[in-house]
Amino acid sequence: MTEAKLVEAADSHTVVAVRGRLDPDGVGAVEAKLTAETVARRKAAVIDLVEVDFIGSIGIGMLIGICRSMRAHRLGVAVVATALVKDVLDRLSIGDLFPVVATRDEALQALKLK
Repeated sequence: MTEAKLVEAADSHTVVAVRGRLDPDGVGAVEAKLTAETVARRKAAVIDLVEVDFIGSIGIGMLIGICRSMRAHRLGVAVVATALVKDVLDRLSIGDLFPVVATRDEALQALKLK
Protein backbone atom coordinates (compact mmCIF):
# COMPACT_ATOMS: atom_id res chain seq x y z
CA MET A 1 0.00 0.00 0.00
CA THR A 2 1.32 3.41 -0.97
CA GLU A 3 0.91 6.31 1.43
CA ALA A 4 2.08 9.86 2.01
CA LYS A 5 2.70 11.09 5.53
CA LEU A 6 3.31 14.63 6.77
CA VAL A 7 6.58 14.47 8.71
CA GLU A 8 7.21 18.14 9.45
CA ALA A 9 5.19 21.32 8.99
CA ALA A 10 7.52 24.17 9.93
CA ASP A 11 7.04 27.88 9.29
CA SER A 12 9.60 27.75 6.46
CA HIS A 13 8.99 24.33 4.91
CA THR A 14 7.13 21.05 4.80
CA VAL A 15 8.53 17.51 4.76
CA VAL A 16 6.34 14.74 3.36
CA ALA A 17 7.45 11.09 3.20
CA VAL A 18 6.05 8.68 0.65
CA ARG A 19 6.16 4.92 1.11
CA GLY A 20 5.31 2.20 -1.40
CA ARG A 21 5.16 2.15 -5.19
CA LEU A 22 4.59 5.15 -7.44
CA ASP A 23 2.80 3.20 -10.13
CA PRO A 24 -0.74 4.13 -11.33
CA ASP A 25 -2.40 2.76 -8.18
CA GLY A 26 0.17 4.30 -5.84
CA VAL A 27 0.00 7.73 -7.47
CA GLY A 28 -3.79 7.58 -7.26
CA ALA A 29 -3.49 6.87 -3.55
CA VAL A 30 -1.09 9.72 -2.69
CA GLU A 31 -1.30 12.50 -5.28
CA ALA A 32 -4.07 14.53 -3.64
CA LYS A 33 -2.50 14.35 -0.16
CA LEU A 34 0.98 15.08 -1.49
CA THR A 35 -0.30 18.11 -3.40
CA ALA A 36 -2.26 19.33 -0.35
CA GLU A 37 0.78 18.99 1.92
CA THR A 38 3.16 20.70 -0.52
CA VAL A 39 1.62 23.08 -3.06
CA ALA A 40 -1.40 24.05 -0.96
CA ARG A 41 0.73 24.90 2.10
CA ARG A 42 2.64 27.56 0.14
CA LYS A 43 5.94 26.64 1.83
CA ALA A 44 9.14 25.16 0.42
CA ALA A 45 8.84 21.37 0.40
CA VAL A 46 10.94 18.26 0.81
CA ILE A 47 9.44 15.11 -0.67
CA ASP A 48 11.11 12.07 0.87
CA LEU A 49 11.00 9.02 -1.42
CA VAL A 50 13.50 6.88 0.50
CA GLU A 51 10.82 4.26 1.20
CA VAL A 52 9.57 4.19 -2.41
CA ASP A 53 10.67 0.97 -4.08
CA PHE A 54 9.37 1.72 -7.60
CA ILE A 55 8.71 4.88 -9.59
CA GLY A 56 7.05 4.71 -12.98
CA SER A 57 6.41 7.41 -15.53
CA ILE A 58 3.17 8.39 -13.80
CA GLY A 59 5.08 8.94 -10.53
CA ILE A 60 7.69 11.02 -12.34
CA GLY A 61 4.90 13.03 -13.95
CA MET A 62 3.33 13.64 -10.55
CA LEU A 63 6.64 14.99 -9.19
CA ILE A 64 7.10 17.24 -12.21
CA GLY A 65 3.54 18.54 -11.83
CA ILE A 66 4.08 19.35 -8.17
CA CYS A 67 7.39 21.03 -9.02
CA ARG A 68 5.75 23.20 -11.68
CA SER A 69 2.97 24.21 -9.29
CA MET A 70 5.51 25.05 -6.60
CA ARG A 71 7.54 27.12 -9.05
CA ALA A 72 4.41 29.01 -10.11
CA HIS A 73 4.19 30.17 -6.49
CA ARG A 74 7.95 30.84 -6.37
CA LEU A 75 8.51 27.99 -3.93
CA GLY A 76 11.31 25.46 -3.88
CA VAL A 77 11.00 21.70 -3.78
CA ALA A 78 13.66 19.05 -3.25
CA VAL A 79 13.40 15.27 -3.41
CA VAL A 80 15.17 12.79 -1.15
CA ALA A 81 15.76 9.47 -2.91
CA THR A 82 18.14 6.56 -2.74
CA ALA A 83 18.89 3.40 -4.68
CA LEU A 84 16.66 2.63 -7.65
CA VAL A 85 14.48 5.75 -7.42
CA LYS A 86 17.50 8.08 -7.29
CA ASP A 87 19.06 6.23 -10.21
CA VAL A 88 15.90 6.64 -12.31
CA LEU A 89 15.61 10.36 -11.51
CA ASP A 90 19.32 10.94 -12.14
CA ARG A 91 19.16 9.19 -15.52
CA LEU A 92 16.32 11.50 -16.53
CA SER A 93 18.31 14.61 -15.47
CA ILE A 94 15.41 15.55 -13.21
CA GLY A 95 17.91 17.53 -11.14
CA ASP A 96 17.45 20.34 -13.65
CA LEU A 97 13.89 20.75 -12.32
CA PHE A 98 14.48 20.05 -8.64
CA PRO A 99 17.41 18.74 -6.59
CA VAL A 100 17.49 15.01 -5.93
CA VAL A 101 19.60 14.28 -2.85
CA ALA A 102 20.26 11.42 -0.45
CA THR A 103 19.15 12.93 2.90
CA ARG A 104 16.63 15.37 4.33
CA ASP A 105 19.45 17.57 5.61
CA GLU A 106 20.87 17.80 2.09
CA ALA A 107 17.40 18.69 0.80
CA LEU A 108 17.06 21.52 3.32
CA GLN A 109 20.51 22.77 2.36
CA ALA A 110 19.58 22.63 -1.34
CA LEU A 111 16.53 24.77 -0.53
CA LYS A 112 18.79 27.13 1.45
CA LEU A 113 16.84 26.44 4.63
CA LYS A 114 19.79 25.10 6.61
